[in-house]
Amino acid sequence: AVVSTQSTGDPIEQPALKTVPTALLRKRRQLNKERVEKAIAKKIQDKKRAGKAKAPFKRAEYFVNEGYRTDMNDKRLSRLKHKVVKVPDSVKLLFVMRIANIPGPMPQKVRKILQNLRLTDINNAVLVQHSDNMIEKIKVIEPYITWGYPSLRSIHNLIFKYGYGEVDGVKLALSSNVIIENKFSKQGLLCLEDVVKQIFEAGSHFEMLVKFMYPFKLQPPKGGFRRVAQHFSKNGAWGNRAEKINTLIRKML
Repeated sequence: AVVSTQSTGDPIEQPALKTVPTALLRKRRQLNKERVEKAIAKKIQDKKRAGKAKAPFKRAEYFVNEGYRTDMNDKRLSRLKHKVVKVPDSVKLLFVMRIANIPGPMPQKVRKILQNLRLTDINNAVLVQHSDNMIEKIKVIEPYITWGYPSLRSIHNLIFKYGYGEVDGVKLALSSNVIIENKFSKQGLLCLEDVVKQIFEAGSHFEMLVKFMYPFKLQPPKGGFRRVAQHFSKNGAWGNRAEKINTLIRKML
């Protein structure tokens, strides 16, 4: 190709542009399409195979131990059936944290309650409303947890330091008031302080906020938990700590 310059008008040769035949372009597009379709099909197939994965083999001893553990748990619950757990009427909120993972099979009732409360990992903690039904659940799982009555300051520190929420399927740290305003402005919640107050008072939006937030994943206290198999009243770790739960929360922040 020949072009002229604007100043002198002298012709300057330009290299001819390389062209690709239309048939070759069509073939490339088809190959790319097939490659993408194969990748998608493989991903779907992998998911189907994962869903059909065989359950791990369990020896007979597992079921014997599970039955023994279930019987022991039933006996423990029968002893606690008529035991009254006294919680002050002024307490509206409970802090519950998983601290133990007792070796061996876990009774199904215990496992189900821990899963419902999202206490599947050690040092996971949640805030729940105080009710007779919740106290009955706590009785069932008490050897695996410690619990008590959190203060306003403890709730503030938990949410500001370890608060995470789900926004459009993504886990985000609650580090900005913008997240709260965009999510809950219709409910009149515009900042993290509004969230803290609503949760501490167990207000009308408590359930919605708790579902929005992930369980708190706290740092273990220095030296870990001592005497996990003993009740807190016997210098152990599990059970009701009442207001002393706030001391433990400060150690784990």
